[in-house]
Amino acid sequence: MRYQRKLNWYLLGPTLILMGLSLFHLYALSGDDSLNYFYRQLTWIAAGLICLFIIYLLPTLIWPKLTYVAYGIIALLLMLVLIKAEPTYGAKRWLEIGWISFQPSEFAKIVLIGTLAKLTSTHKEINWKIIFLSLLMTSFLALLVVTQPDLGTGLILVSLWLVIIFVSGISLKKFLVIIGAMIAVFPLSYFFLLRPYQKLRILTFLNPQRDPLGAGWSSLQSKIALGSGRLFGKGIGGAAHTQLKYLPQPFTDFIFSSVGEAWGFVGTSIIIILYGLITIQGINLALKKGKSFGGIFAAGFTALIGLQGFINMGMASGMLPVTGVPLPLISYGGSSALLFLSGIGILLAFYREL
Repeated sequence: MRYQRKLNWYLLGPTLILMGLSLFHLYALSGDDSLNYFYRQLTWIAAGLICLFIIYLLPTLIWPKLTYVAYGIIALLLMLVLIKAEPTYGAKRWLEIGWISFQPSEFAKIVLIGTLAKLTSTHKEINWKIIFLSLLMTSFLALLVVTQPDLGTGLILVSLWLVIIFVSGISLKKFLVIIGAMIAVFPLSYFFLLRPYQKLRILTFLNPQRDPLGAGWSSLQSKIALGSGRLFGKGIGGAAHTQLKYLPQPFTDFIFSSVGEAWGFVGTSIIIILYGLITIQGINLALKKGKSFGGIFAAGFTALIGLQGFINMGMASGMLPVTGVPLPLISYGGSSALLFLSGIGILLAFYREL
């Protein structure tokens, strides 16, 4: 009963509603040939909820102790992806163990948040030594991810590093120096780090009409689907772009556009409001816990939800270049579901101990 009274429903409630909306959307728009999306996601969500409540019941003291071990395991798994994984759509991102297929780069996000929270929370002053060490740990994972290639997740990892060192108490002068250095290096990364197809995505983002039947197809169809829903959407039977498969990856990368076509501005606004409620709870926890492990983890994980949601929605609406970043708690995918439900479980556990 004590655990039930301490359960933060203002955080858990929006999470459950988002997953419910995801399952409803997958079921409503899945034809006979794709209904397995619904059943698979239902299985992963059930597993994720079990993980969430187990994590919620565990003492929070164990998480700082496990971070460095988890970092080593995820680094090995990412290296194993590059060595043994079979390419899918030109990328090596999934490992298969028996009948289970999972994406280690998804779990790298929460592992990095925990590792950096552990590193920064154990030092009163964030000096250059801690900054460089944290950057080295982040860059190692980001490099393994970008090599797959998965530029979107790599950029998210670097962004999480920036958020965590900022909230951990770095001086404004040092933070501005870091931002300035990154801005100076950015043009070089375009020429030396990006692959040809990634450069093409940026050029197509700037002018989608330059290749409307090729590189610009996804972005153009996404905007058409999203805008065609108008205020209330076309309903279950009227989402032609999704059902006729003009919209690519309608249940994963472009699920926000699929929701917009089916349920309109009202449906997408409900999703954004629910993200806002989760974000408020995450920020509130971070402020209450301060610069402890729990506070920094809460800030980092909340930033992950907000950042990944913004990137996916920005990509769907044509505000950002196309990249394979799933919409948290909505997009189809077992690894993503387990990642975010586990993170929510950790936040609930820290709320329990307030």
